[in-house]
Amino acid sequence: MNEIQLWQVDLNLLTVLDVLLREQSVTRASRQLHRTPSAVSHALSRLRELLGDELLVRDGRRMRATVRGQRLAVILPRALEQLAHALVNPGAFDPSTSTRTFRMSAPDFIAPLIPALLHDIGQRAPGVRIELKPFGPTALRDVAEGFFDGLIAPEAVENESVRGVSLGEWPWSVYGRKGHPAFSRWSRKKWAAYPHLQVRTSTLSGEGPVNSHAAREGIERIVGAVVPHFSLAAPVLAETDLLLTVPSMAIGRAAEAYELDCRAAPFDLPPVRLSLFRSAVAGDEPGVRWFLERVVDASHQLG
Repeated sequence: MNEIQLWQVDLNLLTVLDVLLREQSVTRASRQLHRTPSAVSHALSRLRELLGDELLVRDGRRMRATVRGQRLAVILPRALEQLAHALVNPGAFDPSTSTRTFRMSAPDFIAPLIPALLHDIGQRAPGVRIELKPFGPTALRDVAEGFFDGLIAPEAVENESVRGVSLGEWPWSVYGRKGHPAFSRWSRKKWAAYPHLQVRTSTLSGEGPVNSHAAREGIERIVGAVVPHFSLAAPVLAETDLLLTVPSMAIGRAAEAYELDCRAAPFDLPPVRLSLFRSAVAGDEPGVRWFLERVVDASHQLG
């Protein structure tokens, strides 16, 4: 089919499609949109003709999105929200009355920052919602294109598409249960003598800084267990003799809650430096600036 021009698309059809893809039901979509099921079905027919795709197909009592429909289900909500914000007076953002959703991508180990962030936003903007997305290989591009309002990343990479601000740096620490025998006479030898817990998220690849820096010092660790999320680390450490070497931010207050002990890494490991990135194009919008200021404030509480 020929390339679709924007002037050919009725914006109302896209708002109907957004709700249909989310609800996967003409009846439920019609209730949300305050339209009759017949009107919603007619809108879907127009969209199918315009886009040359079924978009949603019947699957029992539900409707299931086609491959193209699935792609649109990811893109449409953010695109419509950005358009709505673009049509509002730039100085009109009021956190006390806003019902806006802010989206941020971040690695798993920044989880201890989130409670402080939510508390701050809850006090200032009770109607605002936050969505966190996993840190992935396309995160920098996604924030540059406006799919994320902010990105926390462990490297201070900056280019023409994004702007970054430092959140600070966190040293590497070794955690274990209270009374762990390795901590009585802490040394490199003790660090290498006991099995370690390793957190391996889907976004991590390669050897990792702990193993690579230990190898340079002629030290090799034994990995006794691997978990996919940092949130699992503290309860595992509390009940085993495993050790965990991570940036101090990754454990946060969980160390106290699970009665974990801690020592500095027994060999040289450069601290983890985190930066907060925003889009060079969309990041100056007042609402985004306000949200990113809250993230910076929350990170300072973890210092």
